[in-house]
Amino acid sequence: MKHIAARLTAALLLVSTLITPVFALTGTVNTGSDVLRLRAEASTEGEILKNLANGVQVEVLNTLESGWHQVSYEGIQGYVSGKYLVLEGEAAPAAEAPAAAPAPLAGDAAPAEEPVKTYIQVVDGPLNVRTGPGTDYDRAGSLATGRIVEFQSLEEGWYKIDTGYVSAEYVKEVDGSQINASALKGQEIANYALQFVGCRYVHGGTSPKGFDCSGLTTYVYKQFGYTLNRTCTGQLKNGQPVSMSELQPGDIVIFKKGNSKEAATHVGLYIGNNQFVHASTPKVGVIISSMSSAYYTTGFVGGRRIV
Repeated sequence: MKHIAARLTAALLLVSTLITPVFALTGTVNTGSDVLRLRAEASTEGEILKNLANGVQVEVLNTLESGWHQVSYEGIQGYVSGKYLVLEGEAAPAAEAPAAAPAPLAGDAAPAEEPVKTYIQVVDGPLNVRTGPGTDYDRAGSLATGRIVEFQSLEEGWYKIDTGYVSAEYVKEVDGSQINASALKGQEIANYALQFVGCRYVHGGTSPKGFDCSGLTTYVYKQFGYTLNRTCTGQLKNGQPVSMSELQPGDIVIFKKGNSKEAATHVGLYIGNNQFVHASTPKVGVIISSMSSAYYTTGFVGGRRIV
């Protein structure tokens, strides 16, 4: 009997070593340059808990019949589409010509989650761009406050972007699905305008040799194929009106101070983070100012969206 019991015990031990529990699996996000959403439910309607960059590894807790996986990432549990997750031991799917999708059947699960482009926005700039993920690497450039750029991955607290790496401490993630083409173009225009900070103020100036306030906005937009009216009051008639709470980078912001008979006396270009760039006075030239300043808050006439 002892020999039989020993054999049974050995057999059970052998079987147990051949069973790998599901929760021990590791999955790797496979979305190219996009990100995959970690959701609270196994559905594209579920709340977004986290955006997972390409190459990020998660612990797979369970696999559902719908093709979604329940996973854990940095202590957060949620669901991701199995379409964009390579499980441990699997090979990443090779690129192939798209095939026609089969007709949906009654009772099918929700469609697989599609990866989306995700961006980061600088909240505390100017922010150095480094050649590698750390302050020991060389400086490759900088990003101004409010700048929005697409990121490729997150590596130990550093976002990889097209031009290098930036510290995650000074940026926030922006959901790509909430950024439309107009907003991206506006951000591009705002970024372009920032290069003129430090230029001198010249009354009637419309070039980098010297700007007045409406000369700066006219010049910047001209480089993108838009023609603005030349005066502050005239620019009140350009584009579409937006309130202060609706401003986005690239919008022009218009003010009136003093007892002028004109409808507006000053104009600048909104760059995000409640700031705008403008040709201020002959003494300071082109500078960045806060919209929160009482001088500008009380004199705000309106914003105009040109793009």
